[in-house]
Amino acid sequence: MNYIVLNGKRSTLIKGLLIQSLPPISKPLMRSQREEIDGRDGDIVTRLGYSAYDKQISVGLHGEFDVDEVIKFFDSEGTVIFSNEPDKFYKFEVLEQIDFERLIRFKTATVTFHVQPFKYSAVDDLFTFSTNDIVLRKYSEEKTGITVQSQNDLITVSGTSTTATEIYVPINPMTLGAGWHTLIGYANGTGINGCQIRVCGTVATGADSFGHASMYLSDTLASVLEAELSASKTFNYVWVYVPSGTTADFTLDLQMVNPATSFNVVNRGNIESRPVMTIYGTGTIKLIINDAELFTLTMGDAGYITLDSPNMEAYKGDTLMNRSVVGDYDKLVLRQGTNTVSWTGNLKKIVIEKYGRWI
Repeated sequence: MNYIVLNGKRSTLIKGLLIQSLPPISKPLMRSQREEIDGRDGDIVTRLGYSAYDKQISVGLHGEFDVDEVIKFFDSEGTVIFSNEPDKFYKFEVLEQIDFERLIRFKTATVTFHVQPFKYSAVDDLFTFSTNDIVLRKYSEEKTGITVQSQNDLITVSGTSTTATEIYVPINPMTLGAGWHTLIGYANGTGINGCQIRVCGTVATGADSFGHASMYLSDTLASVLEAELSASKTFNYVWVYVPSGTTADFTLDLQMVNPATSFNVVNRGNIESRPVMTIYGTGTIKLIINDAELFTLTMGDAGYITLDSPNMEAYKGDTLMNRSVVGDYDKLVLRQGTNTVSWTGNLKKIVIEKYGRWI
């Protein structure tokens, strides 16, 4: 059955609305300027860029319907997904009048979407690379003789366990990008040996844990667990395990570090993309893409700055940050295939939107 999705809402949720036909998959028109010169064969063609264009769908009504709900559904702009391209979205506006009188009388009408020339992935629309530290939430739990508290970036474990004890300590959701990361634990006190921790999403299983393993704590050396993530993953808890009969009195400082100064992002589209990049960090950061140094960002107290390549602007939320950025937006592109993003300076995280693009 045909359907569309407007700004995340599927047409099948609109009572009585049918999508009778969908637009064909087509390539946008390349705008061009042609110049003929006397004495020269042929002409000179200057490419000016791809044009926005119209896509039409036929809609109908059946059974019980609420025409006001249908009108509200199509009175919008934003993103649209067509079911014959379920993994792509277009930016659209409805500019032409819809004959709702005809729709009510004859149960059919045409809706025209004015779409921008490029389409984007509805599946891989956000890429995150992070060098985040673990940020603990304030928490306290007593269980089978063991008390675990988290405060001021430290986990405190105390008491004597009457049985093997497992406690989940919540952390701020931490999304790690694909690549190598290292978990380091510094324990200080007594009753440390034999205790374990995991950084996990929801449960302390191998599949849901960083490195698919526990990290055993040591009272003499820093504990280290290094692992490579094949895709970004979000972690929400530190799982603490204390063996039965252990008398513990120690603090634990955990750090998640990524020693890399580069990562790869793949534009799976069929044309170069103009991404939106949000850079988190401190001090002065130089951003390099495919070995070309493109931007210098002076972070100051901002915390993060967004580089908007399509609109050629830098901002933090609603505040323009152009004075904190030096660079060439025309060169802020990701070519088809694999691109290497690197940097100098104290970068904490990069979030990339619209990194794949199709015509």
